[in-house]
Amino acid sequence: MKTKCFFIIVFIMSIVGAYSQSKTYFVSPNGNDNANGLSIKNAWKSLDKVNQVTFLPGDNLLFETGGVWKGQLKPQGSGEEGKPITLSSYGVAAKPVINIGRAEGAGIRLTNQSWWEISNMEITSGAAPELGIGRQGIVAIVNGENHNVKHIVVRDCYIHDIWGQLGGNTEYTGYNSCGILVKLDAPRNVIASSSLNDVLIENNRIERLDKCGIIVGGCTHNMLVRKNQMDNLGGDGIFCSGMDKGIIEYNVIRRSCMRSGYQDLPGGKDWWPHTAACWIARATESIMQFNEVYDTGREPGNGDGEAYDFDFDCVRCILQYNYSKNNAGFLLIMNRTLENIARYNISENDRTHLIQLQCNVEDRNVIYNNVFYVDYGTLDLDIFCGNDGKGDKSKLGSNFHNNIFYATGQGRFRTVYASGEVIGRTFDETTKLPDIPGSLFFHNCYFGPWKNGIPNDPEKIVADPLFVAPGTGGNGLCTLEGYRLQEGSPCINTGIFIPFNGIRDFFGNPVNDGSADLGAYEQIGSGVFADLAKEEKLNRDYSIQSRLAVAKFSFPRAIIIPENNGKITVTLNKALESSINGSLVLKVAKPETVLLNKPAQRNGFTFSAKTDPSALTGATVHVVLQDQEFKEEWDIPLTKAPVRR
Repeated sequence: MKTKCFFIIVFIMSIVGAYSQSKTYFVSPNGNDNANGLSIKNAWKSLDKVNQVTFLPGDNLLFETGGVWKGQLKPQGSGEEGKPITLSSYGVAAKPVINIGRAEGAGIRLTNQSWWEISNMEITSGAAPELGIGRQGIVAIVNGENHNVKHIVVRDCYIHDIWGQLGGNTEYTGYNSCGILVKLDAPRNVIASSSLNDVLIENNRIERLDKCGIIVGGCTHNMLVRKNQMDNLGGDGIFCSGMDKGIIEYNVIRRSCMRSGYQDLPGGKDWWPHTAACWIARATESIMQFNEVYDTGREPGNGDGEAYDFDFDCVRCILQYNYSKNNAGFLLIMNRTLENIARYNISENDRTHLIQLQCNVEDRNVIYNNVFYVDYGTLDLDIFCGNDGKGDKSKLGSNFHNNIFYATGQGRFRTVYASGEVIGRTFDETTKLPDIPGSLFFHNCYFGPWKNGIPNDPEKIVADPLFVAPGTGGNGLCTLEGYRLQEGSPCINTGIFIPFNGIRDFFGNPVNDGSADLGAYEQIGSGVFADLAKEEKLNRDYSIQSRLAVAKFSFPRAIIIPENNGKITVTLNKALESSINGSLVLKVAKPETVLLNKPAQRNGFTFSAKTDPSALTGATVHVVLQDQEFKEEWDIPLTKAPVRR
């Protein structure tokens, strides 16, 4: 019995000992690197000392407030779930400062390290920009094979006066010259073996910096960027990519894109000029909401400059409850996007291209219940036909519903087809939009001048929407009360039903009273009882059509012809849902068919292709997908060269 009790005591003591290993280390300008660092009295002194230590789960690394360290901090070690490593400050003075000076790279850098929480630090440089030198604030990189990084938190930090390089593609230049950079940076051939998840970036202030403010790349799950403020950035404000169900919210971005697009930067032409304030790419079901963007720059070579952007491979993402004021555009929607939504946003006096569309109508992107106000200059709804001008005008564009376009003073709107490189781009305002009722504009309110005529909208409302006080927006979401509708507005209860229309308007009012208003405001209690059966049917039909659209989006745009006789493979980037059936037919001299009638046929399909490869030139694979009573049907061309999705 005594032996059993002894082993129990030893076991308990071992657990207590493991948890007691967590330590708090102090760093002070008045410290001593020969001390143990475990108390304020015995604090370490230098960054070099800290960089030699491998920290353990639960450890705290605290810098004295008011202190300044010159150099770069590269602490080692990882925390674990429930026991993150904390890097922060102690004391009551200003944030501790890490000044990198003229050095290349980051003030604080983590490499393949998990469970770190960084807070209350100040990073700066102050050094003038130098050609080929990239500089950064706080960086966490996942690099190489078999690294699964989790839980990176950066909050309450101040990052400023760091002049990196706007262009280039080195480890530190271009997009990597950034205030806060958290990124999965593994090579393509090993990227599947590494991962990045659980990233939180909040309450940071970033000012006077080149190139970007905040970038998060490859955080697949649990990505949240919120309540950050930034001002005077040479390039992008916030850019997040590669995430599922990520959130970007309550951020304030002022004067981004200020230096990208210059034509006389030294060092050649390798300066990526196109930047925007807040944008996402390769994202699924992610949300940008309650953000504010002001005063973006747009130098001659910058084709963007918008406040917000759904970029390549955004699928089912949402832009809602945001404010855009005096920017070089409100929204960009690129090609290779699907079913993205911009709703209940307010744009006041944005400039040049209000909205640029590079997508097709069949991509099912939709812009509804927004307010667009202008009182000076011409605002373009810009449908981009490509640098070669060969875009199919009958297909390009997006759907606009329940929006209010309000021009007054010397302001006006214009719809144009744009072509060519940014510098020297041409604008065609004489070619009319497709004369297909509802294909682009359907049921919007138009007030004030359109330079080349109001768009073809078979259910247009041409009237004063009777805003409370239009054009009076200031700084902050709370300054936009002037875009509420007055009693008697022609926009009250006259909107069309939009499937899955969220739960609230810009001001927090519910939007489910059965009679939608136009614009970003829904008057409470003014509607009638909703026809629930009708709405349920519309929602159900939309869901089925959406499944088919996502399925089609998952197929390649073209199929590579094999170099030798053999098999043609059609590989999907997302497995088909079980409700979808259909067929694929290889159209050659002797057609070959693959039926979608087996559960295994959800990720890819194979044809035997028993023919000379030269005979496949010009051939296609005809795809038919069916989900209940709805169908998608199209041809995929065969090609000798890879085609980007």
